[in-house]
Amino acid sequence: MTSTLSERIKQARKHAGITQKELAMRVGISQTAIHKLEGGGSHSSRKTVAIALTCGVDPIWLDTGLGEMALPGASSYLEETYSDTNERGDRKNTARLIARVPLVSWEELVKHGDEPVEGFAPEVSAWVPVAPKGSDRCFALKVPDDSMEPDFGEGEVIVIDPLQEGGHNKFLVASESGNRPTFKQLVMHGEQIYLKPLNSRYPLIPVKNDLKVIGVLVCKYKDYQ
Repeated sequence: MTSTLSERIKQARKHAGITQKELAMRVGISQTAIHKLEGGGSHSSRKTVAIALTCGVDPIWLDTGLGEMALPGASSYLEETYSDTNERGDRKNTARLIARVPLVSWEELVKHGDEPVEGFAPEVSAWVPVAPKGSDRCFALKVPDDSMEPDFGEGEVIVIDPLQEGGHNKFLVASESGNRPTFKQLVMHGEQIYLKPLNSRYPLIPVKNDLKVIGVLVCKYKDYQ
């Protein structure tokens, strides 16, 4: 097990085959901050998960040193989205290969759904591999019923980003005045807001009180076993 966070960050970056400047750009911090992290000048970072997913390594390993370094199914380099080259003739890497998000139960969401995004820490039942379309705060849920069929079947896994804002026609997880959270489509008609099920057997739900948007759908994951 690598003993320090600084050593693990450096090892993860080399695993991804990118420079300190490239890593800093991808996770949204300065190159100086990466330099300090790798040099031991900083002993913690709020960007640990973003660094891990950018480099294609396990966030738990990067944070604690426990388990295997590489994410299941991830290569030892970032996904290449085009074959452009730099001055040295090396191909540029422009996107992360794979990410994984925690799968939580609706019961855990009920218990922790009112917590701030930074403090949202429900019990994790599994990890879901997804394309990195959302923020590093994304989490996954299983569709609880057939109210969103045919697009979202019961038991399918949806990935929710709590940092995205809800809006007209967006699919999201929300709760009204402390009620149990639900997965529906948000529809705005004039000043009236509705939560719309896609299954015609279920009624349109008018929102009469304050609506808390817990997160917005970014993708759906389906495992064919």
